[in-house]
Amino acid sequence: MSVVSPPEAQRPPGPDVPCDLERLDNKLEVMQSYWQQYGDCYCVASQTRSADTWVINHPDLVRRVLVSNHRNYTKGIGIERVRVLLGNGLMASEGERWRRQRRLLQAGFHRPKIAAFFPIYVQQAAATAAQWHAAAQRGEPVNVSEAVSETTLLAVLQALFSEDLLRLQQEHGGNPFQVVTTDTRRDLQFAMKFRALGKRVQEVVDTRRRENRFPPDLLSHAMLARDKSSGTAMPDKLLIDEILTLVVAGHETTAAALTWVWYLLAAHPDVYAMVAAEARCLPAGEVPDWSVLEKLVWIPRVIRETLRLYPPGWLYTRRALAEDQLAHWPLAAGTDVFICSYLLHRHPDFWEQPEAFMPQRFAPQQEAKRHRYAYIPFSAGPRHCIGESFAMTEMMIHLAVLAARIRPQPVEHLDVELETDVNLRPRDPLYLNFAVVD
Repeated sequence: MSVVSPPEAQRPPGPDVPCDLERLDNKLEVMQSYWQQYGDCYCVASQTRSADTWVINHPDLVRRVLVSNHRNYTKGIGIERVRVLLGNGLMASEGERWRRQRRLLQAGFHRPKIAAFFPIYVQQAAATAAQWHAAAQRGEPVNVSEAVSETTLLAVLQALFSEDLLRLQQEHGGNPFQVVTTDTRRDLQFAMKFRALGKRVQEVVDTRRRENRFPPDLLSHAMLARDKSSGTAMPDKLLIDEILTLVVAGHETTAAALTWVWYLLAAHPDVYAMVAAEARCLPAGEVPDWSVLEKLVWIPRVIRETLRLYPPGWLYTRRALAEDQLAHWPLAAGTDVFICSYLLHRHPDFWEQPEAFMPQRFAPQQEAKRHRYAYIPFSAGPRHCIGESFAMTEMMIHLAVLAARIRPQPVEHLDVELETDVNLRPRDPLYLNFAVVD
């Protein structure tokens, strides 16, 4: 696509020196600095591409790109890297293919389907609680990053494969998907290892068809889904792409979010006390239903505030297919557009004390007054994350089960460096000490 940039006077302000923001190791810091200098819409000329990069940090502009004129924007910089890892699953596909796949998968994430996974969430949370309880009794620190990575991986694998997960583990001498947690790199070498797991998915698909057995899990839903207009099923290659996408999307972002939840609760023992009091009101060992979760107050607010401060999906990229206008400036076809949710969630015009951890800001009366697109931890518009309910309910149950049994030891000054490669997570593993709740 050829790009004809508008004259400088018709472009947003920005730095004079060309820069490929996506290639910087400190891109978040640079974007924050530019935001402070140039405002909610600024333009950065690229060193290697003919297209400019516009960075937008205002909810009205976010709405334009992700919602009201979303058909004019395709996935942008970084999508090629995603395709190497995930093929043409929902995260990487576009156009009619994406719309068809979204329709086929959507029903698998409706409330009754999600509720069927609650026992999995409780089981995983209870196992994690037992491990952390034992560590607390021994006086040993817990590698929180590793622990939540393992439990969220098992949760999504059980939701995908149910009884066949055990079969896979027995046939292959362990969990073949464990590489997702043990290898934290997201480079080409990891992508090759991960794509090879498609063979394991195909094994399960073939076995289920041969045995005419379709347990009530996400894989069965994807296998049995039919396009309403043509009556056709997903081709196996695309089916495998979608399952691998769900493994990654259903694990990594939730693990990162839970790591930040425990980091913030350790730094704010007063907030933990409110979460623990709410958690202890729930029947111990029982699987909640939607009515129970909907009555929770502090647990969902803590999670939402965590996602405001540390959204795992901290940067969304789009590319304009045709000309558009953002703010007062004409935007050329082919222009790259970056939306930084990390900075959007800290916009002082929409968030009081934006750097502070204040779960009370997610009280209904506060949310009603806020701009709808000032908060986008799961993106927005038609490409809004299909797994939001899956992730939110898993995190709520995790926090309810664990907070009732153990508490993080208060930490006043815990210096954590951000990693902004793919998801926003601590660069080094987060270790915390816990105490047993009386």
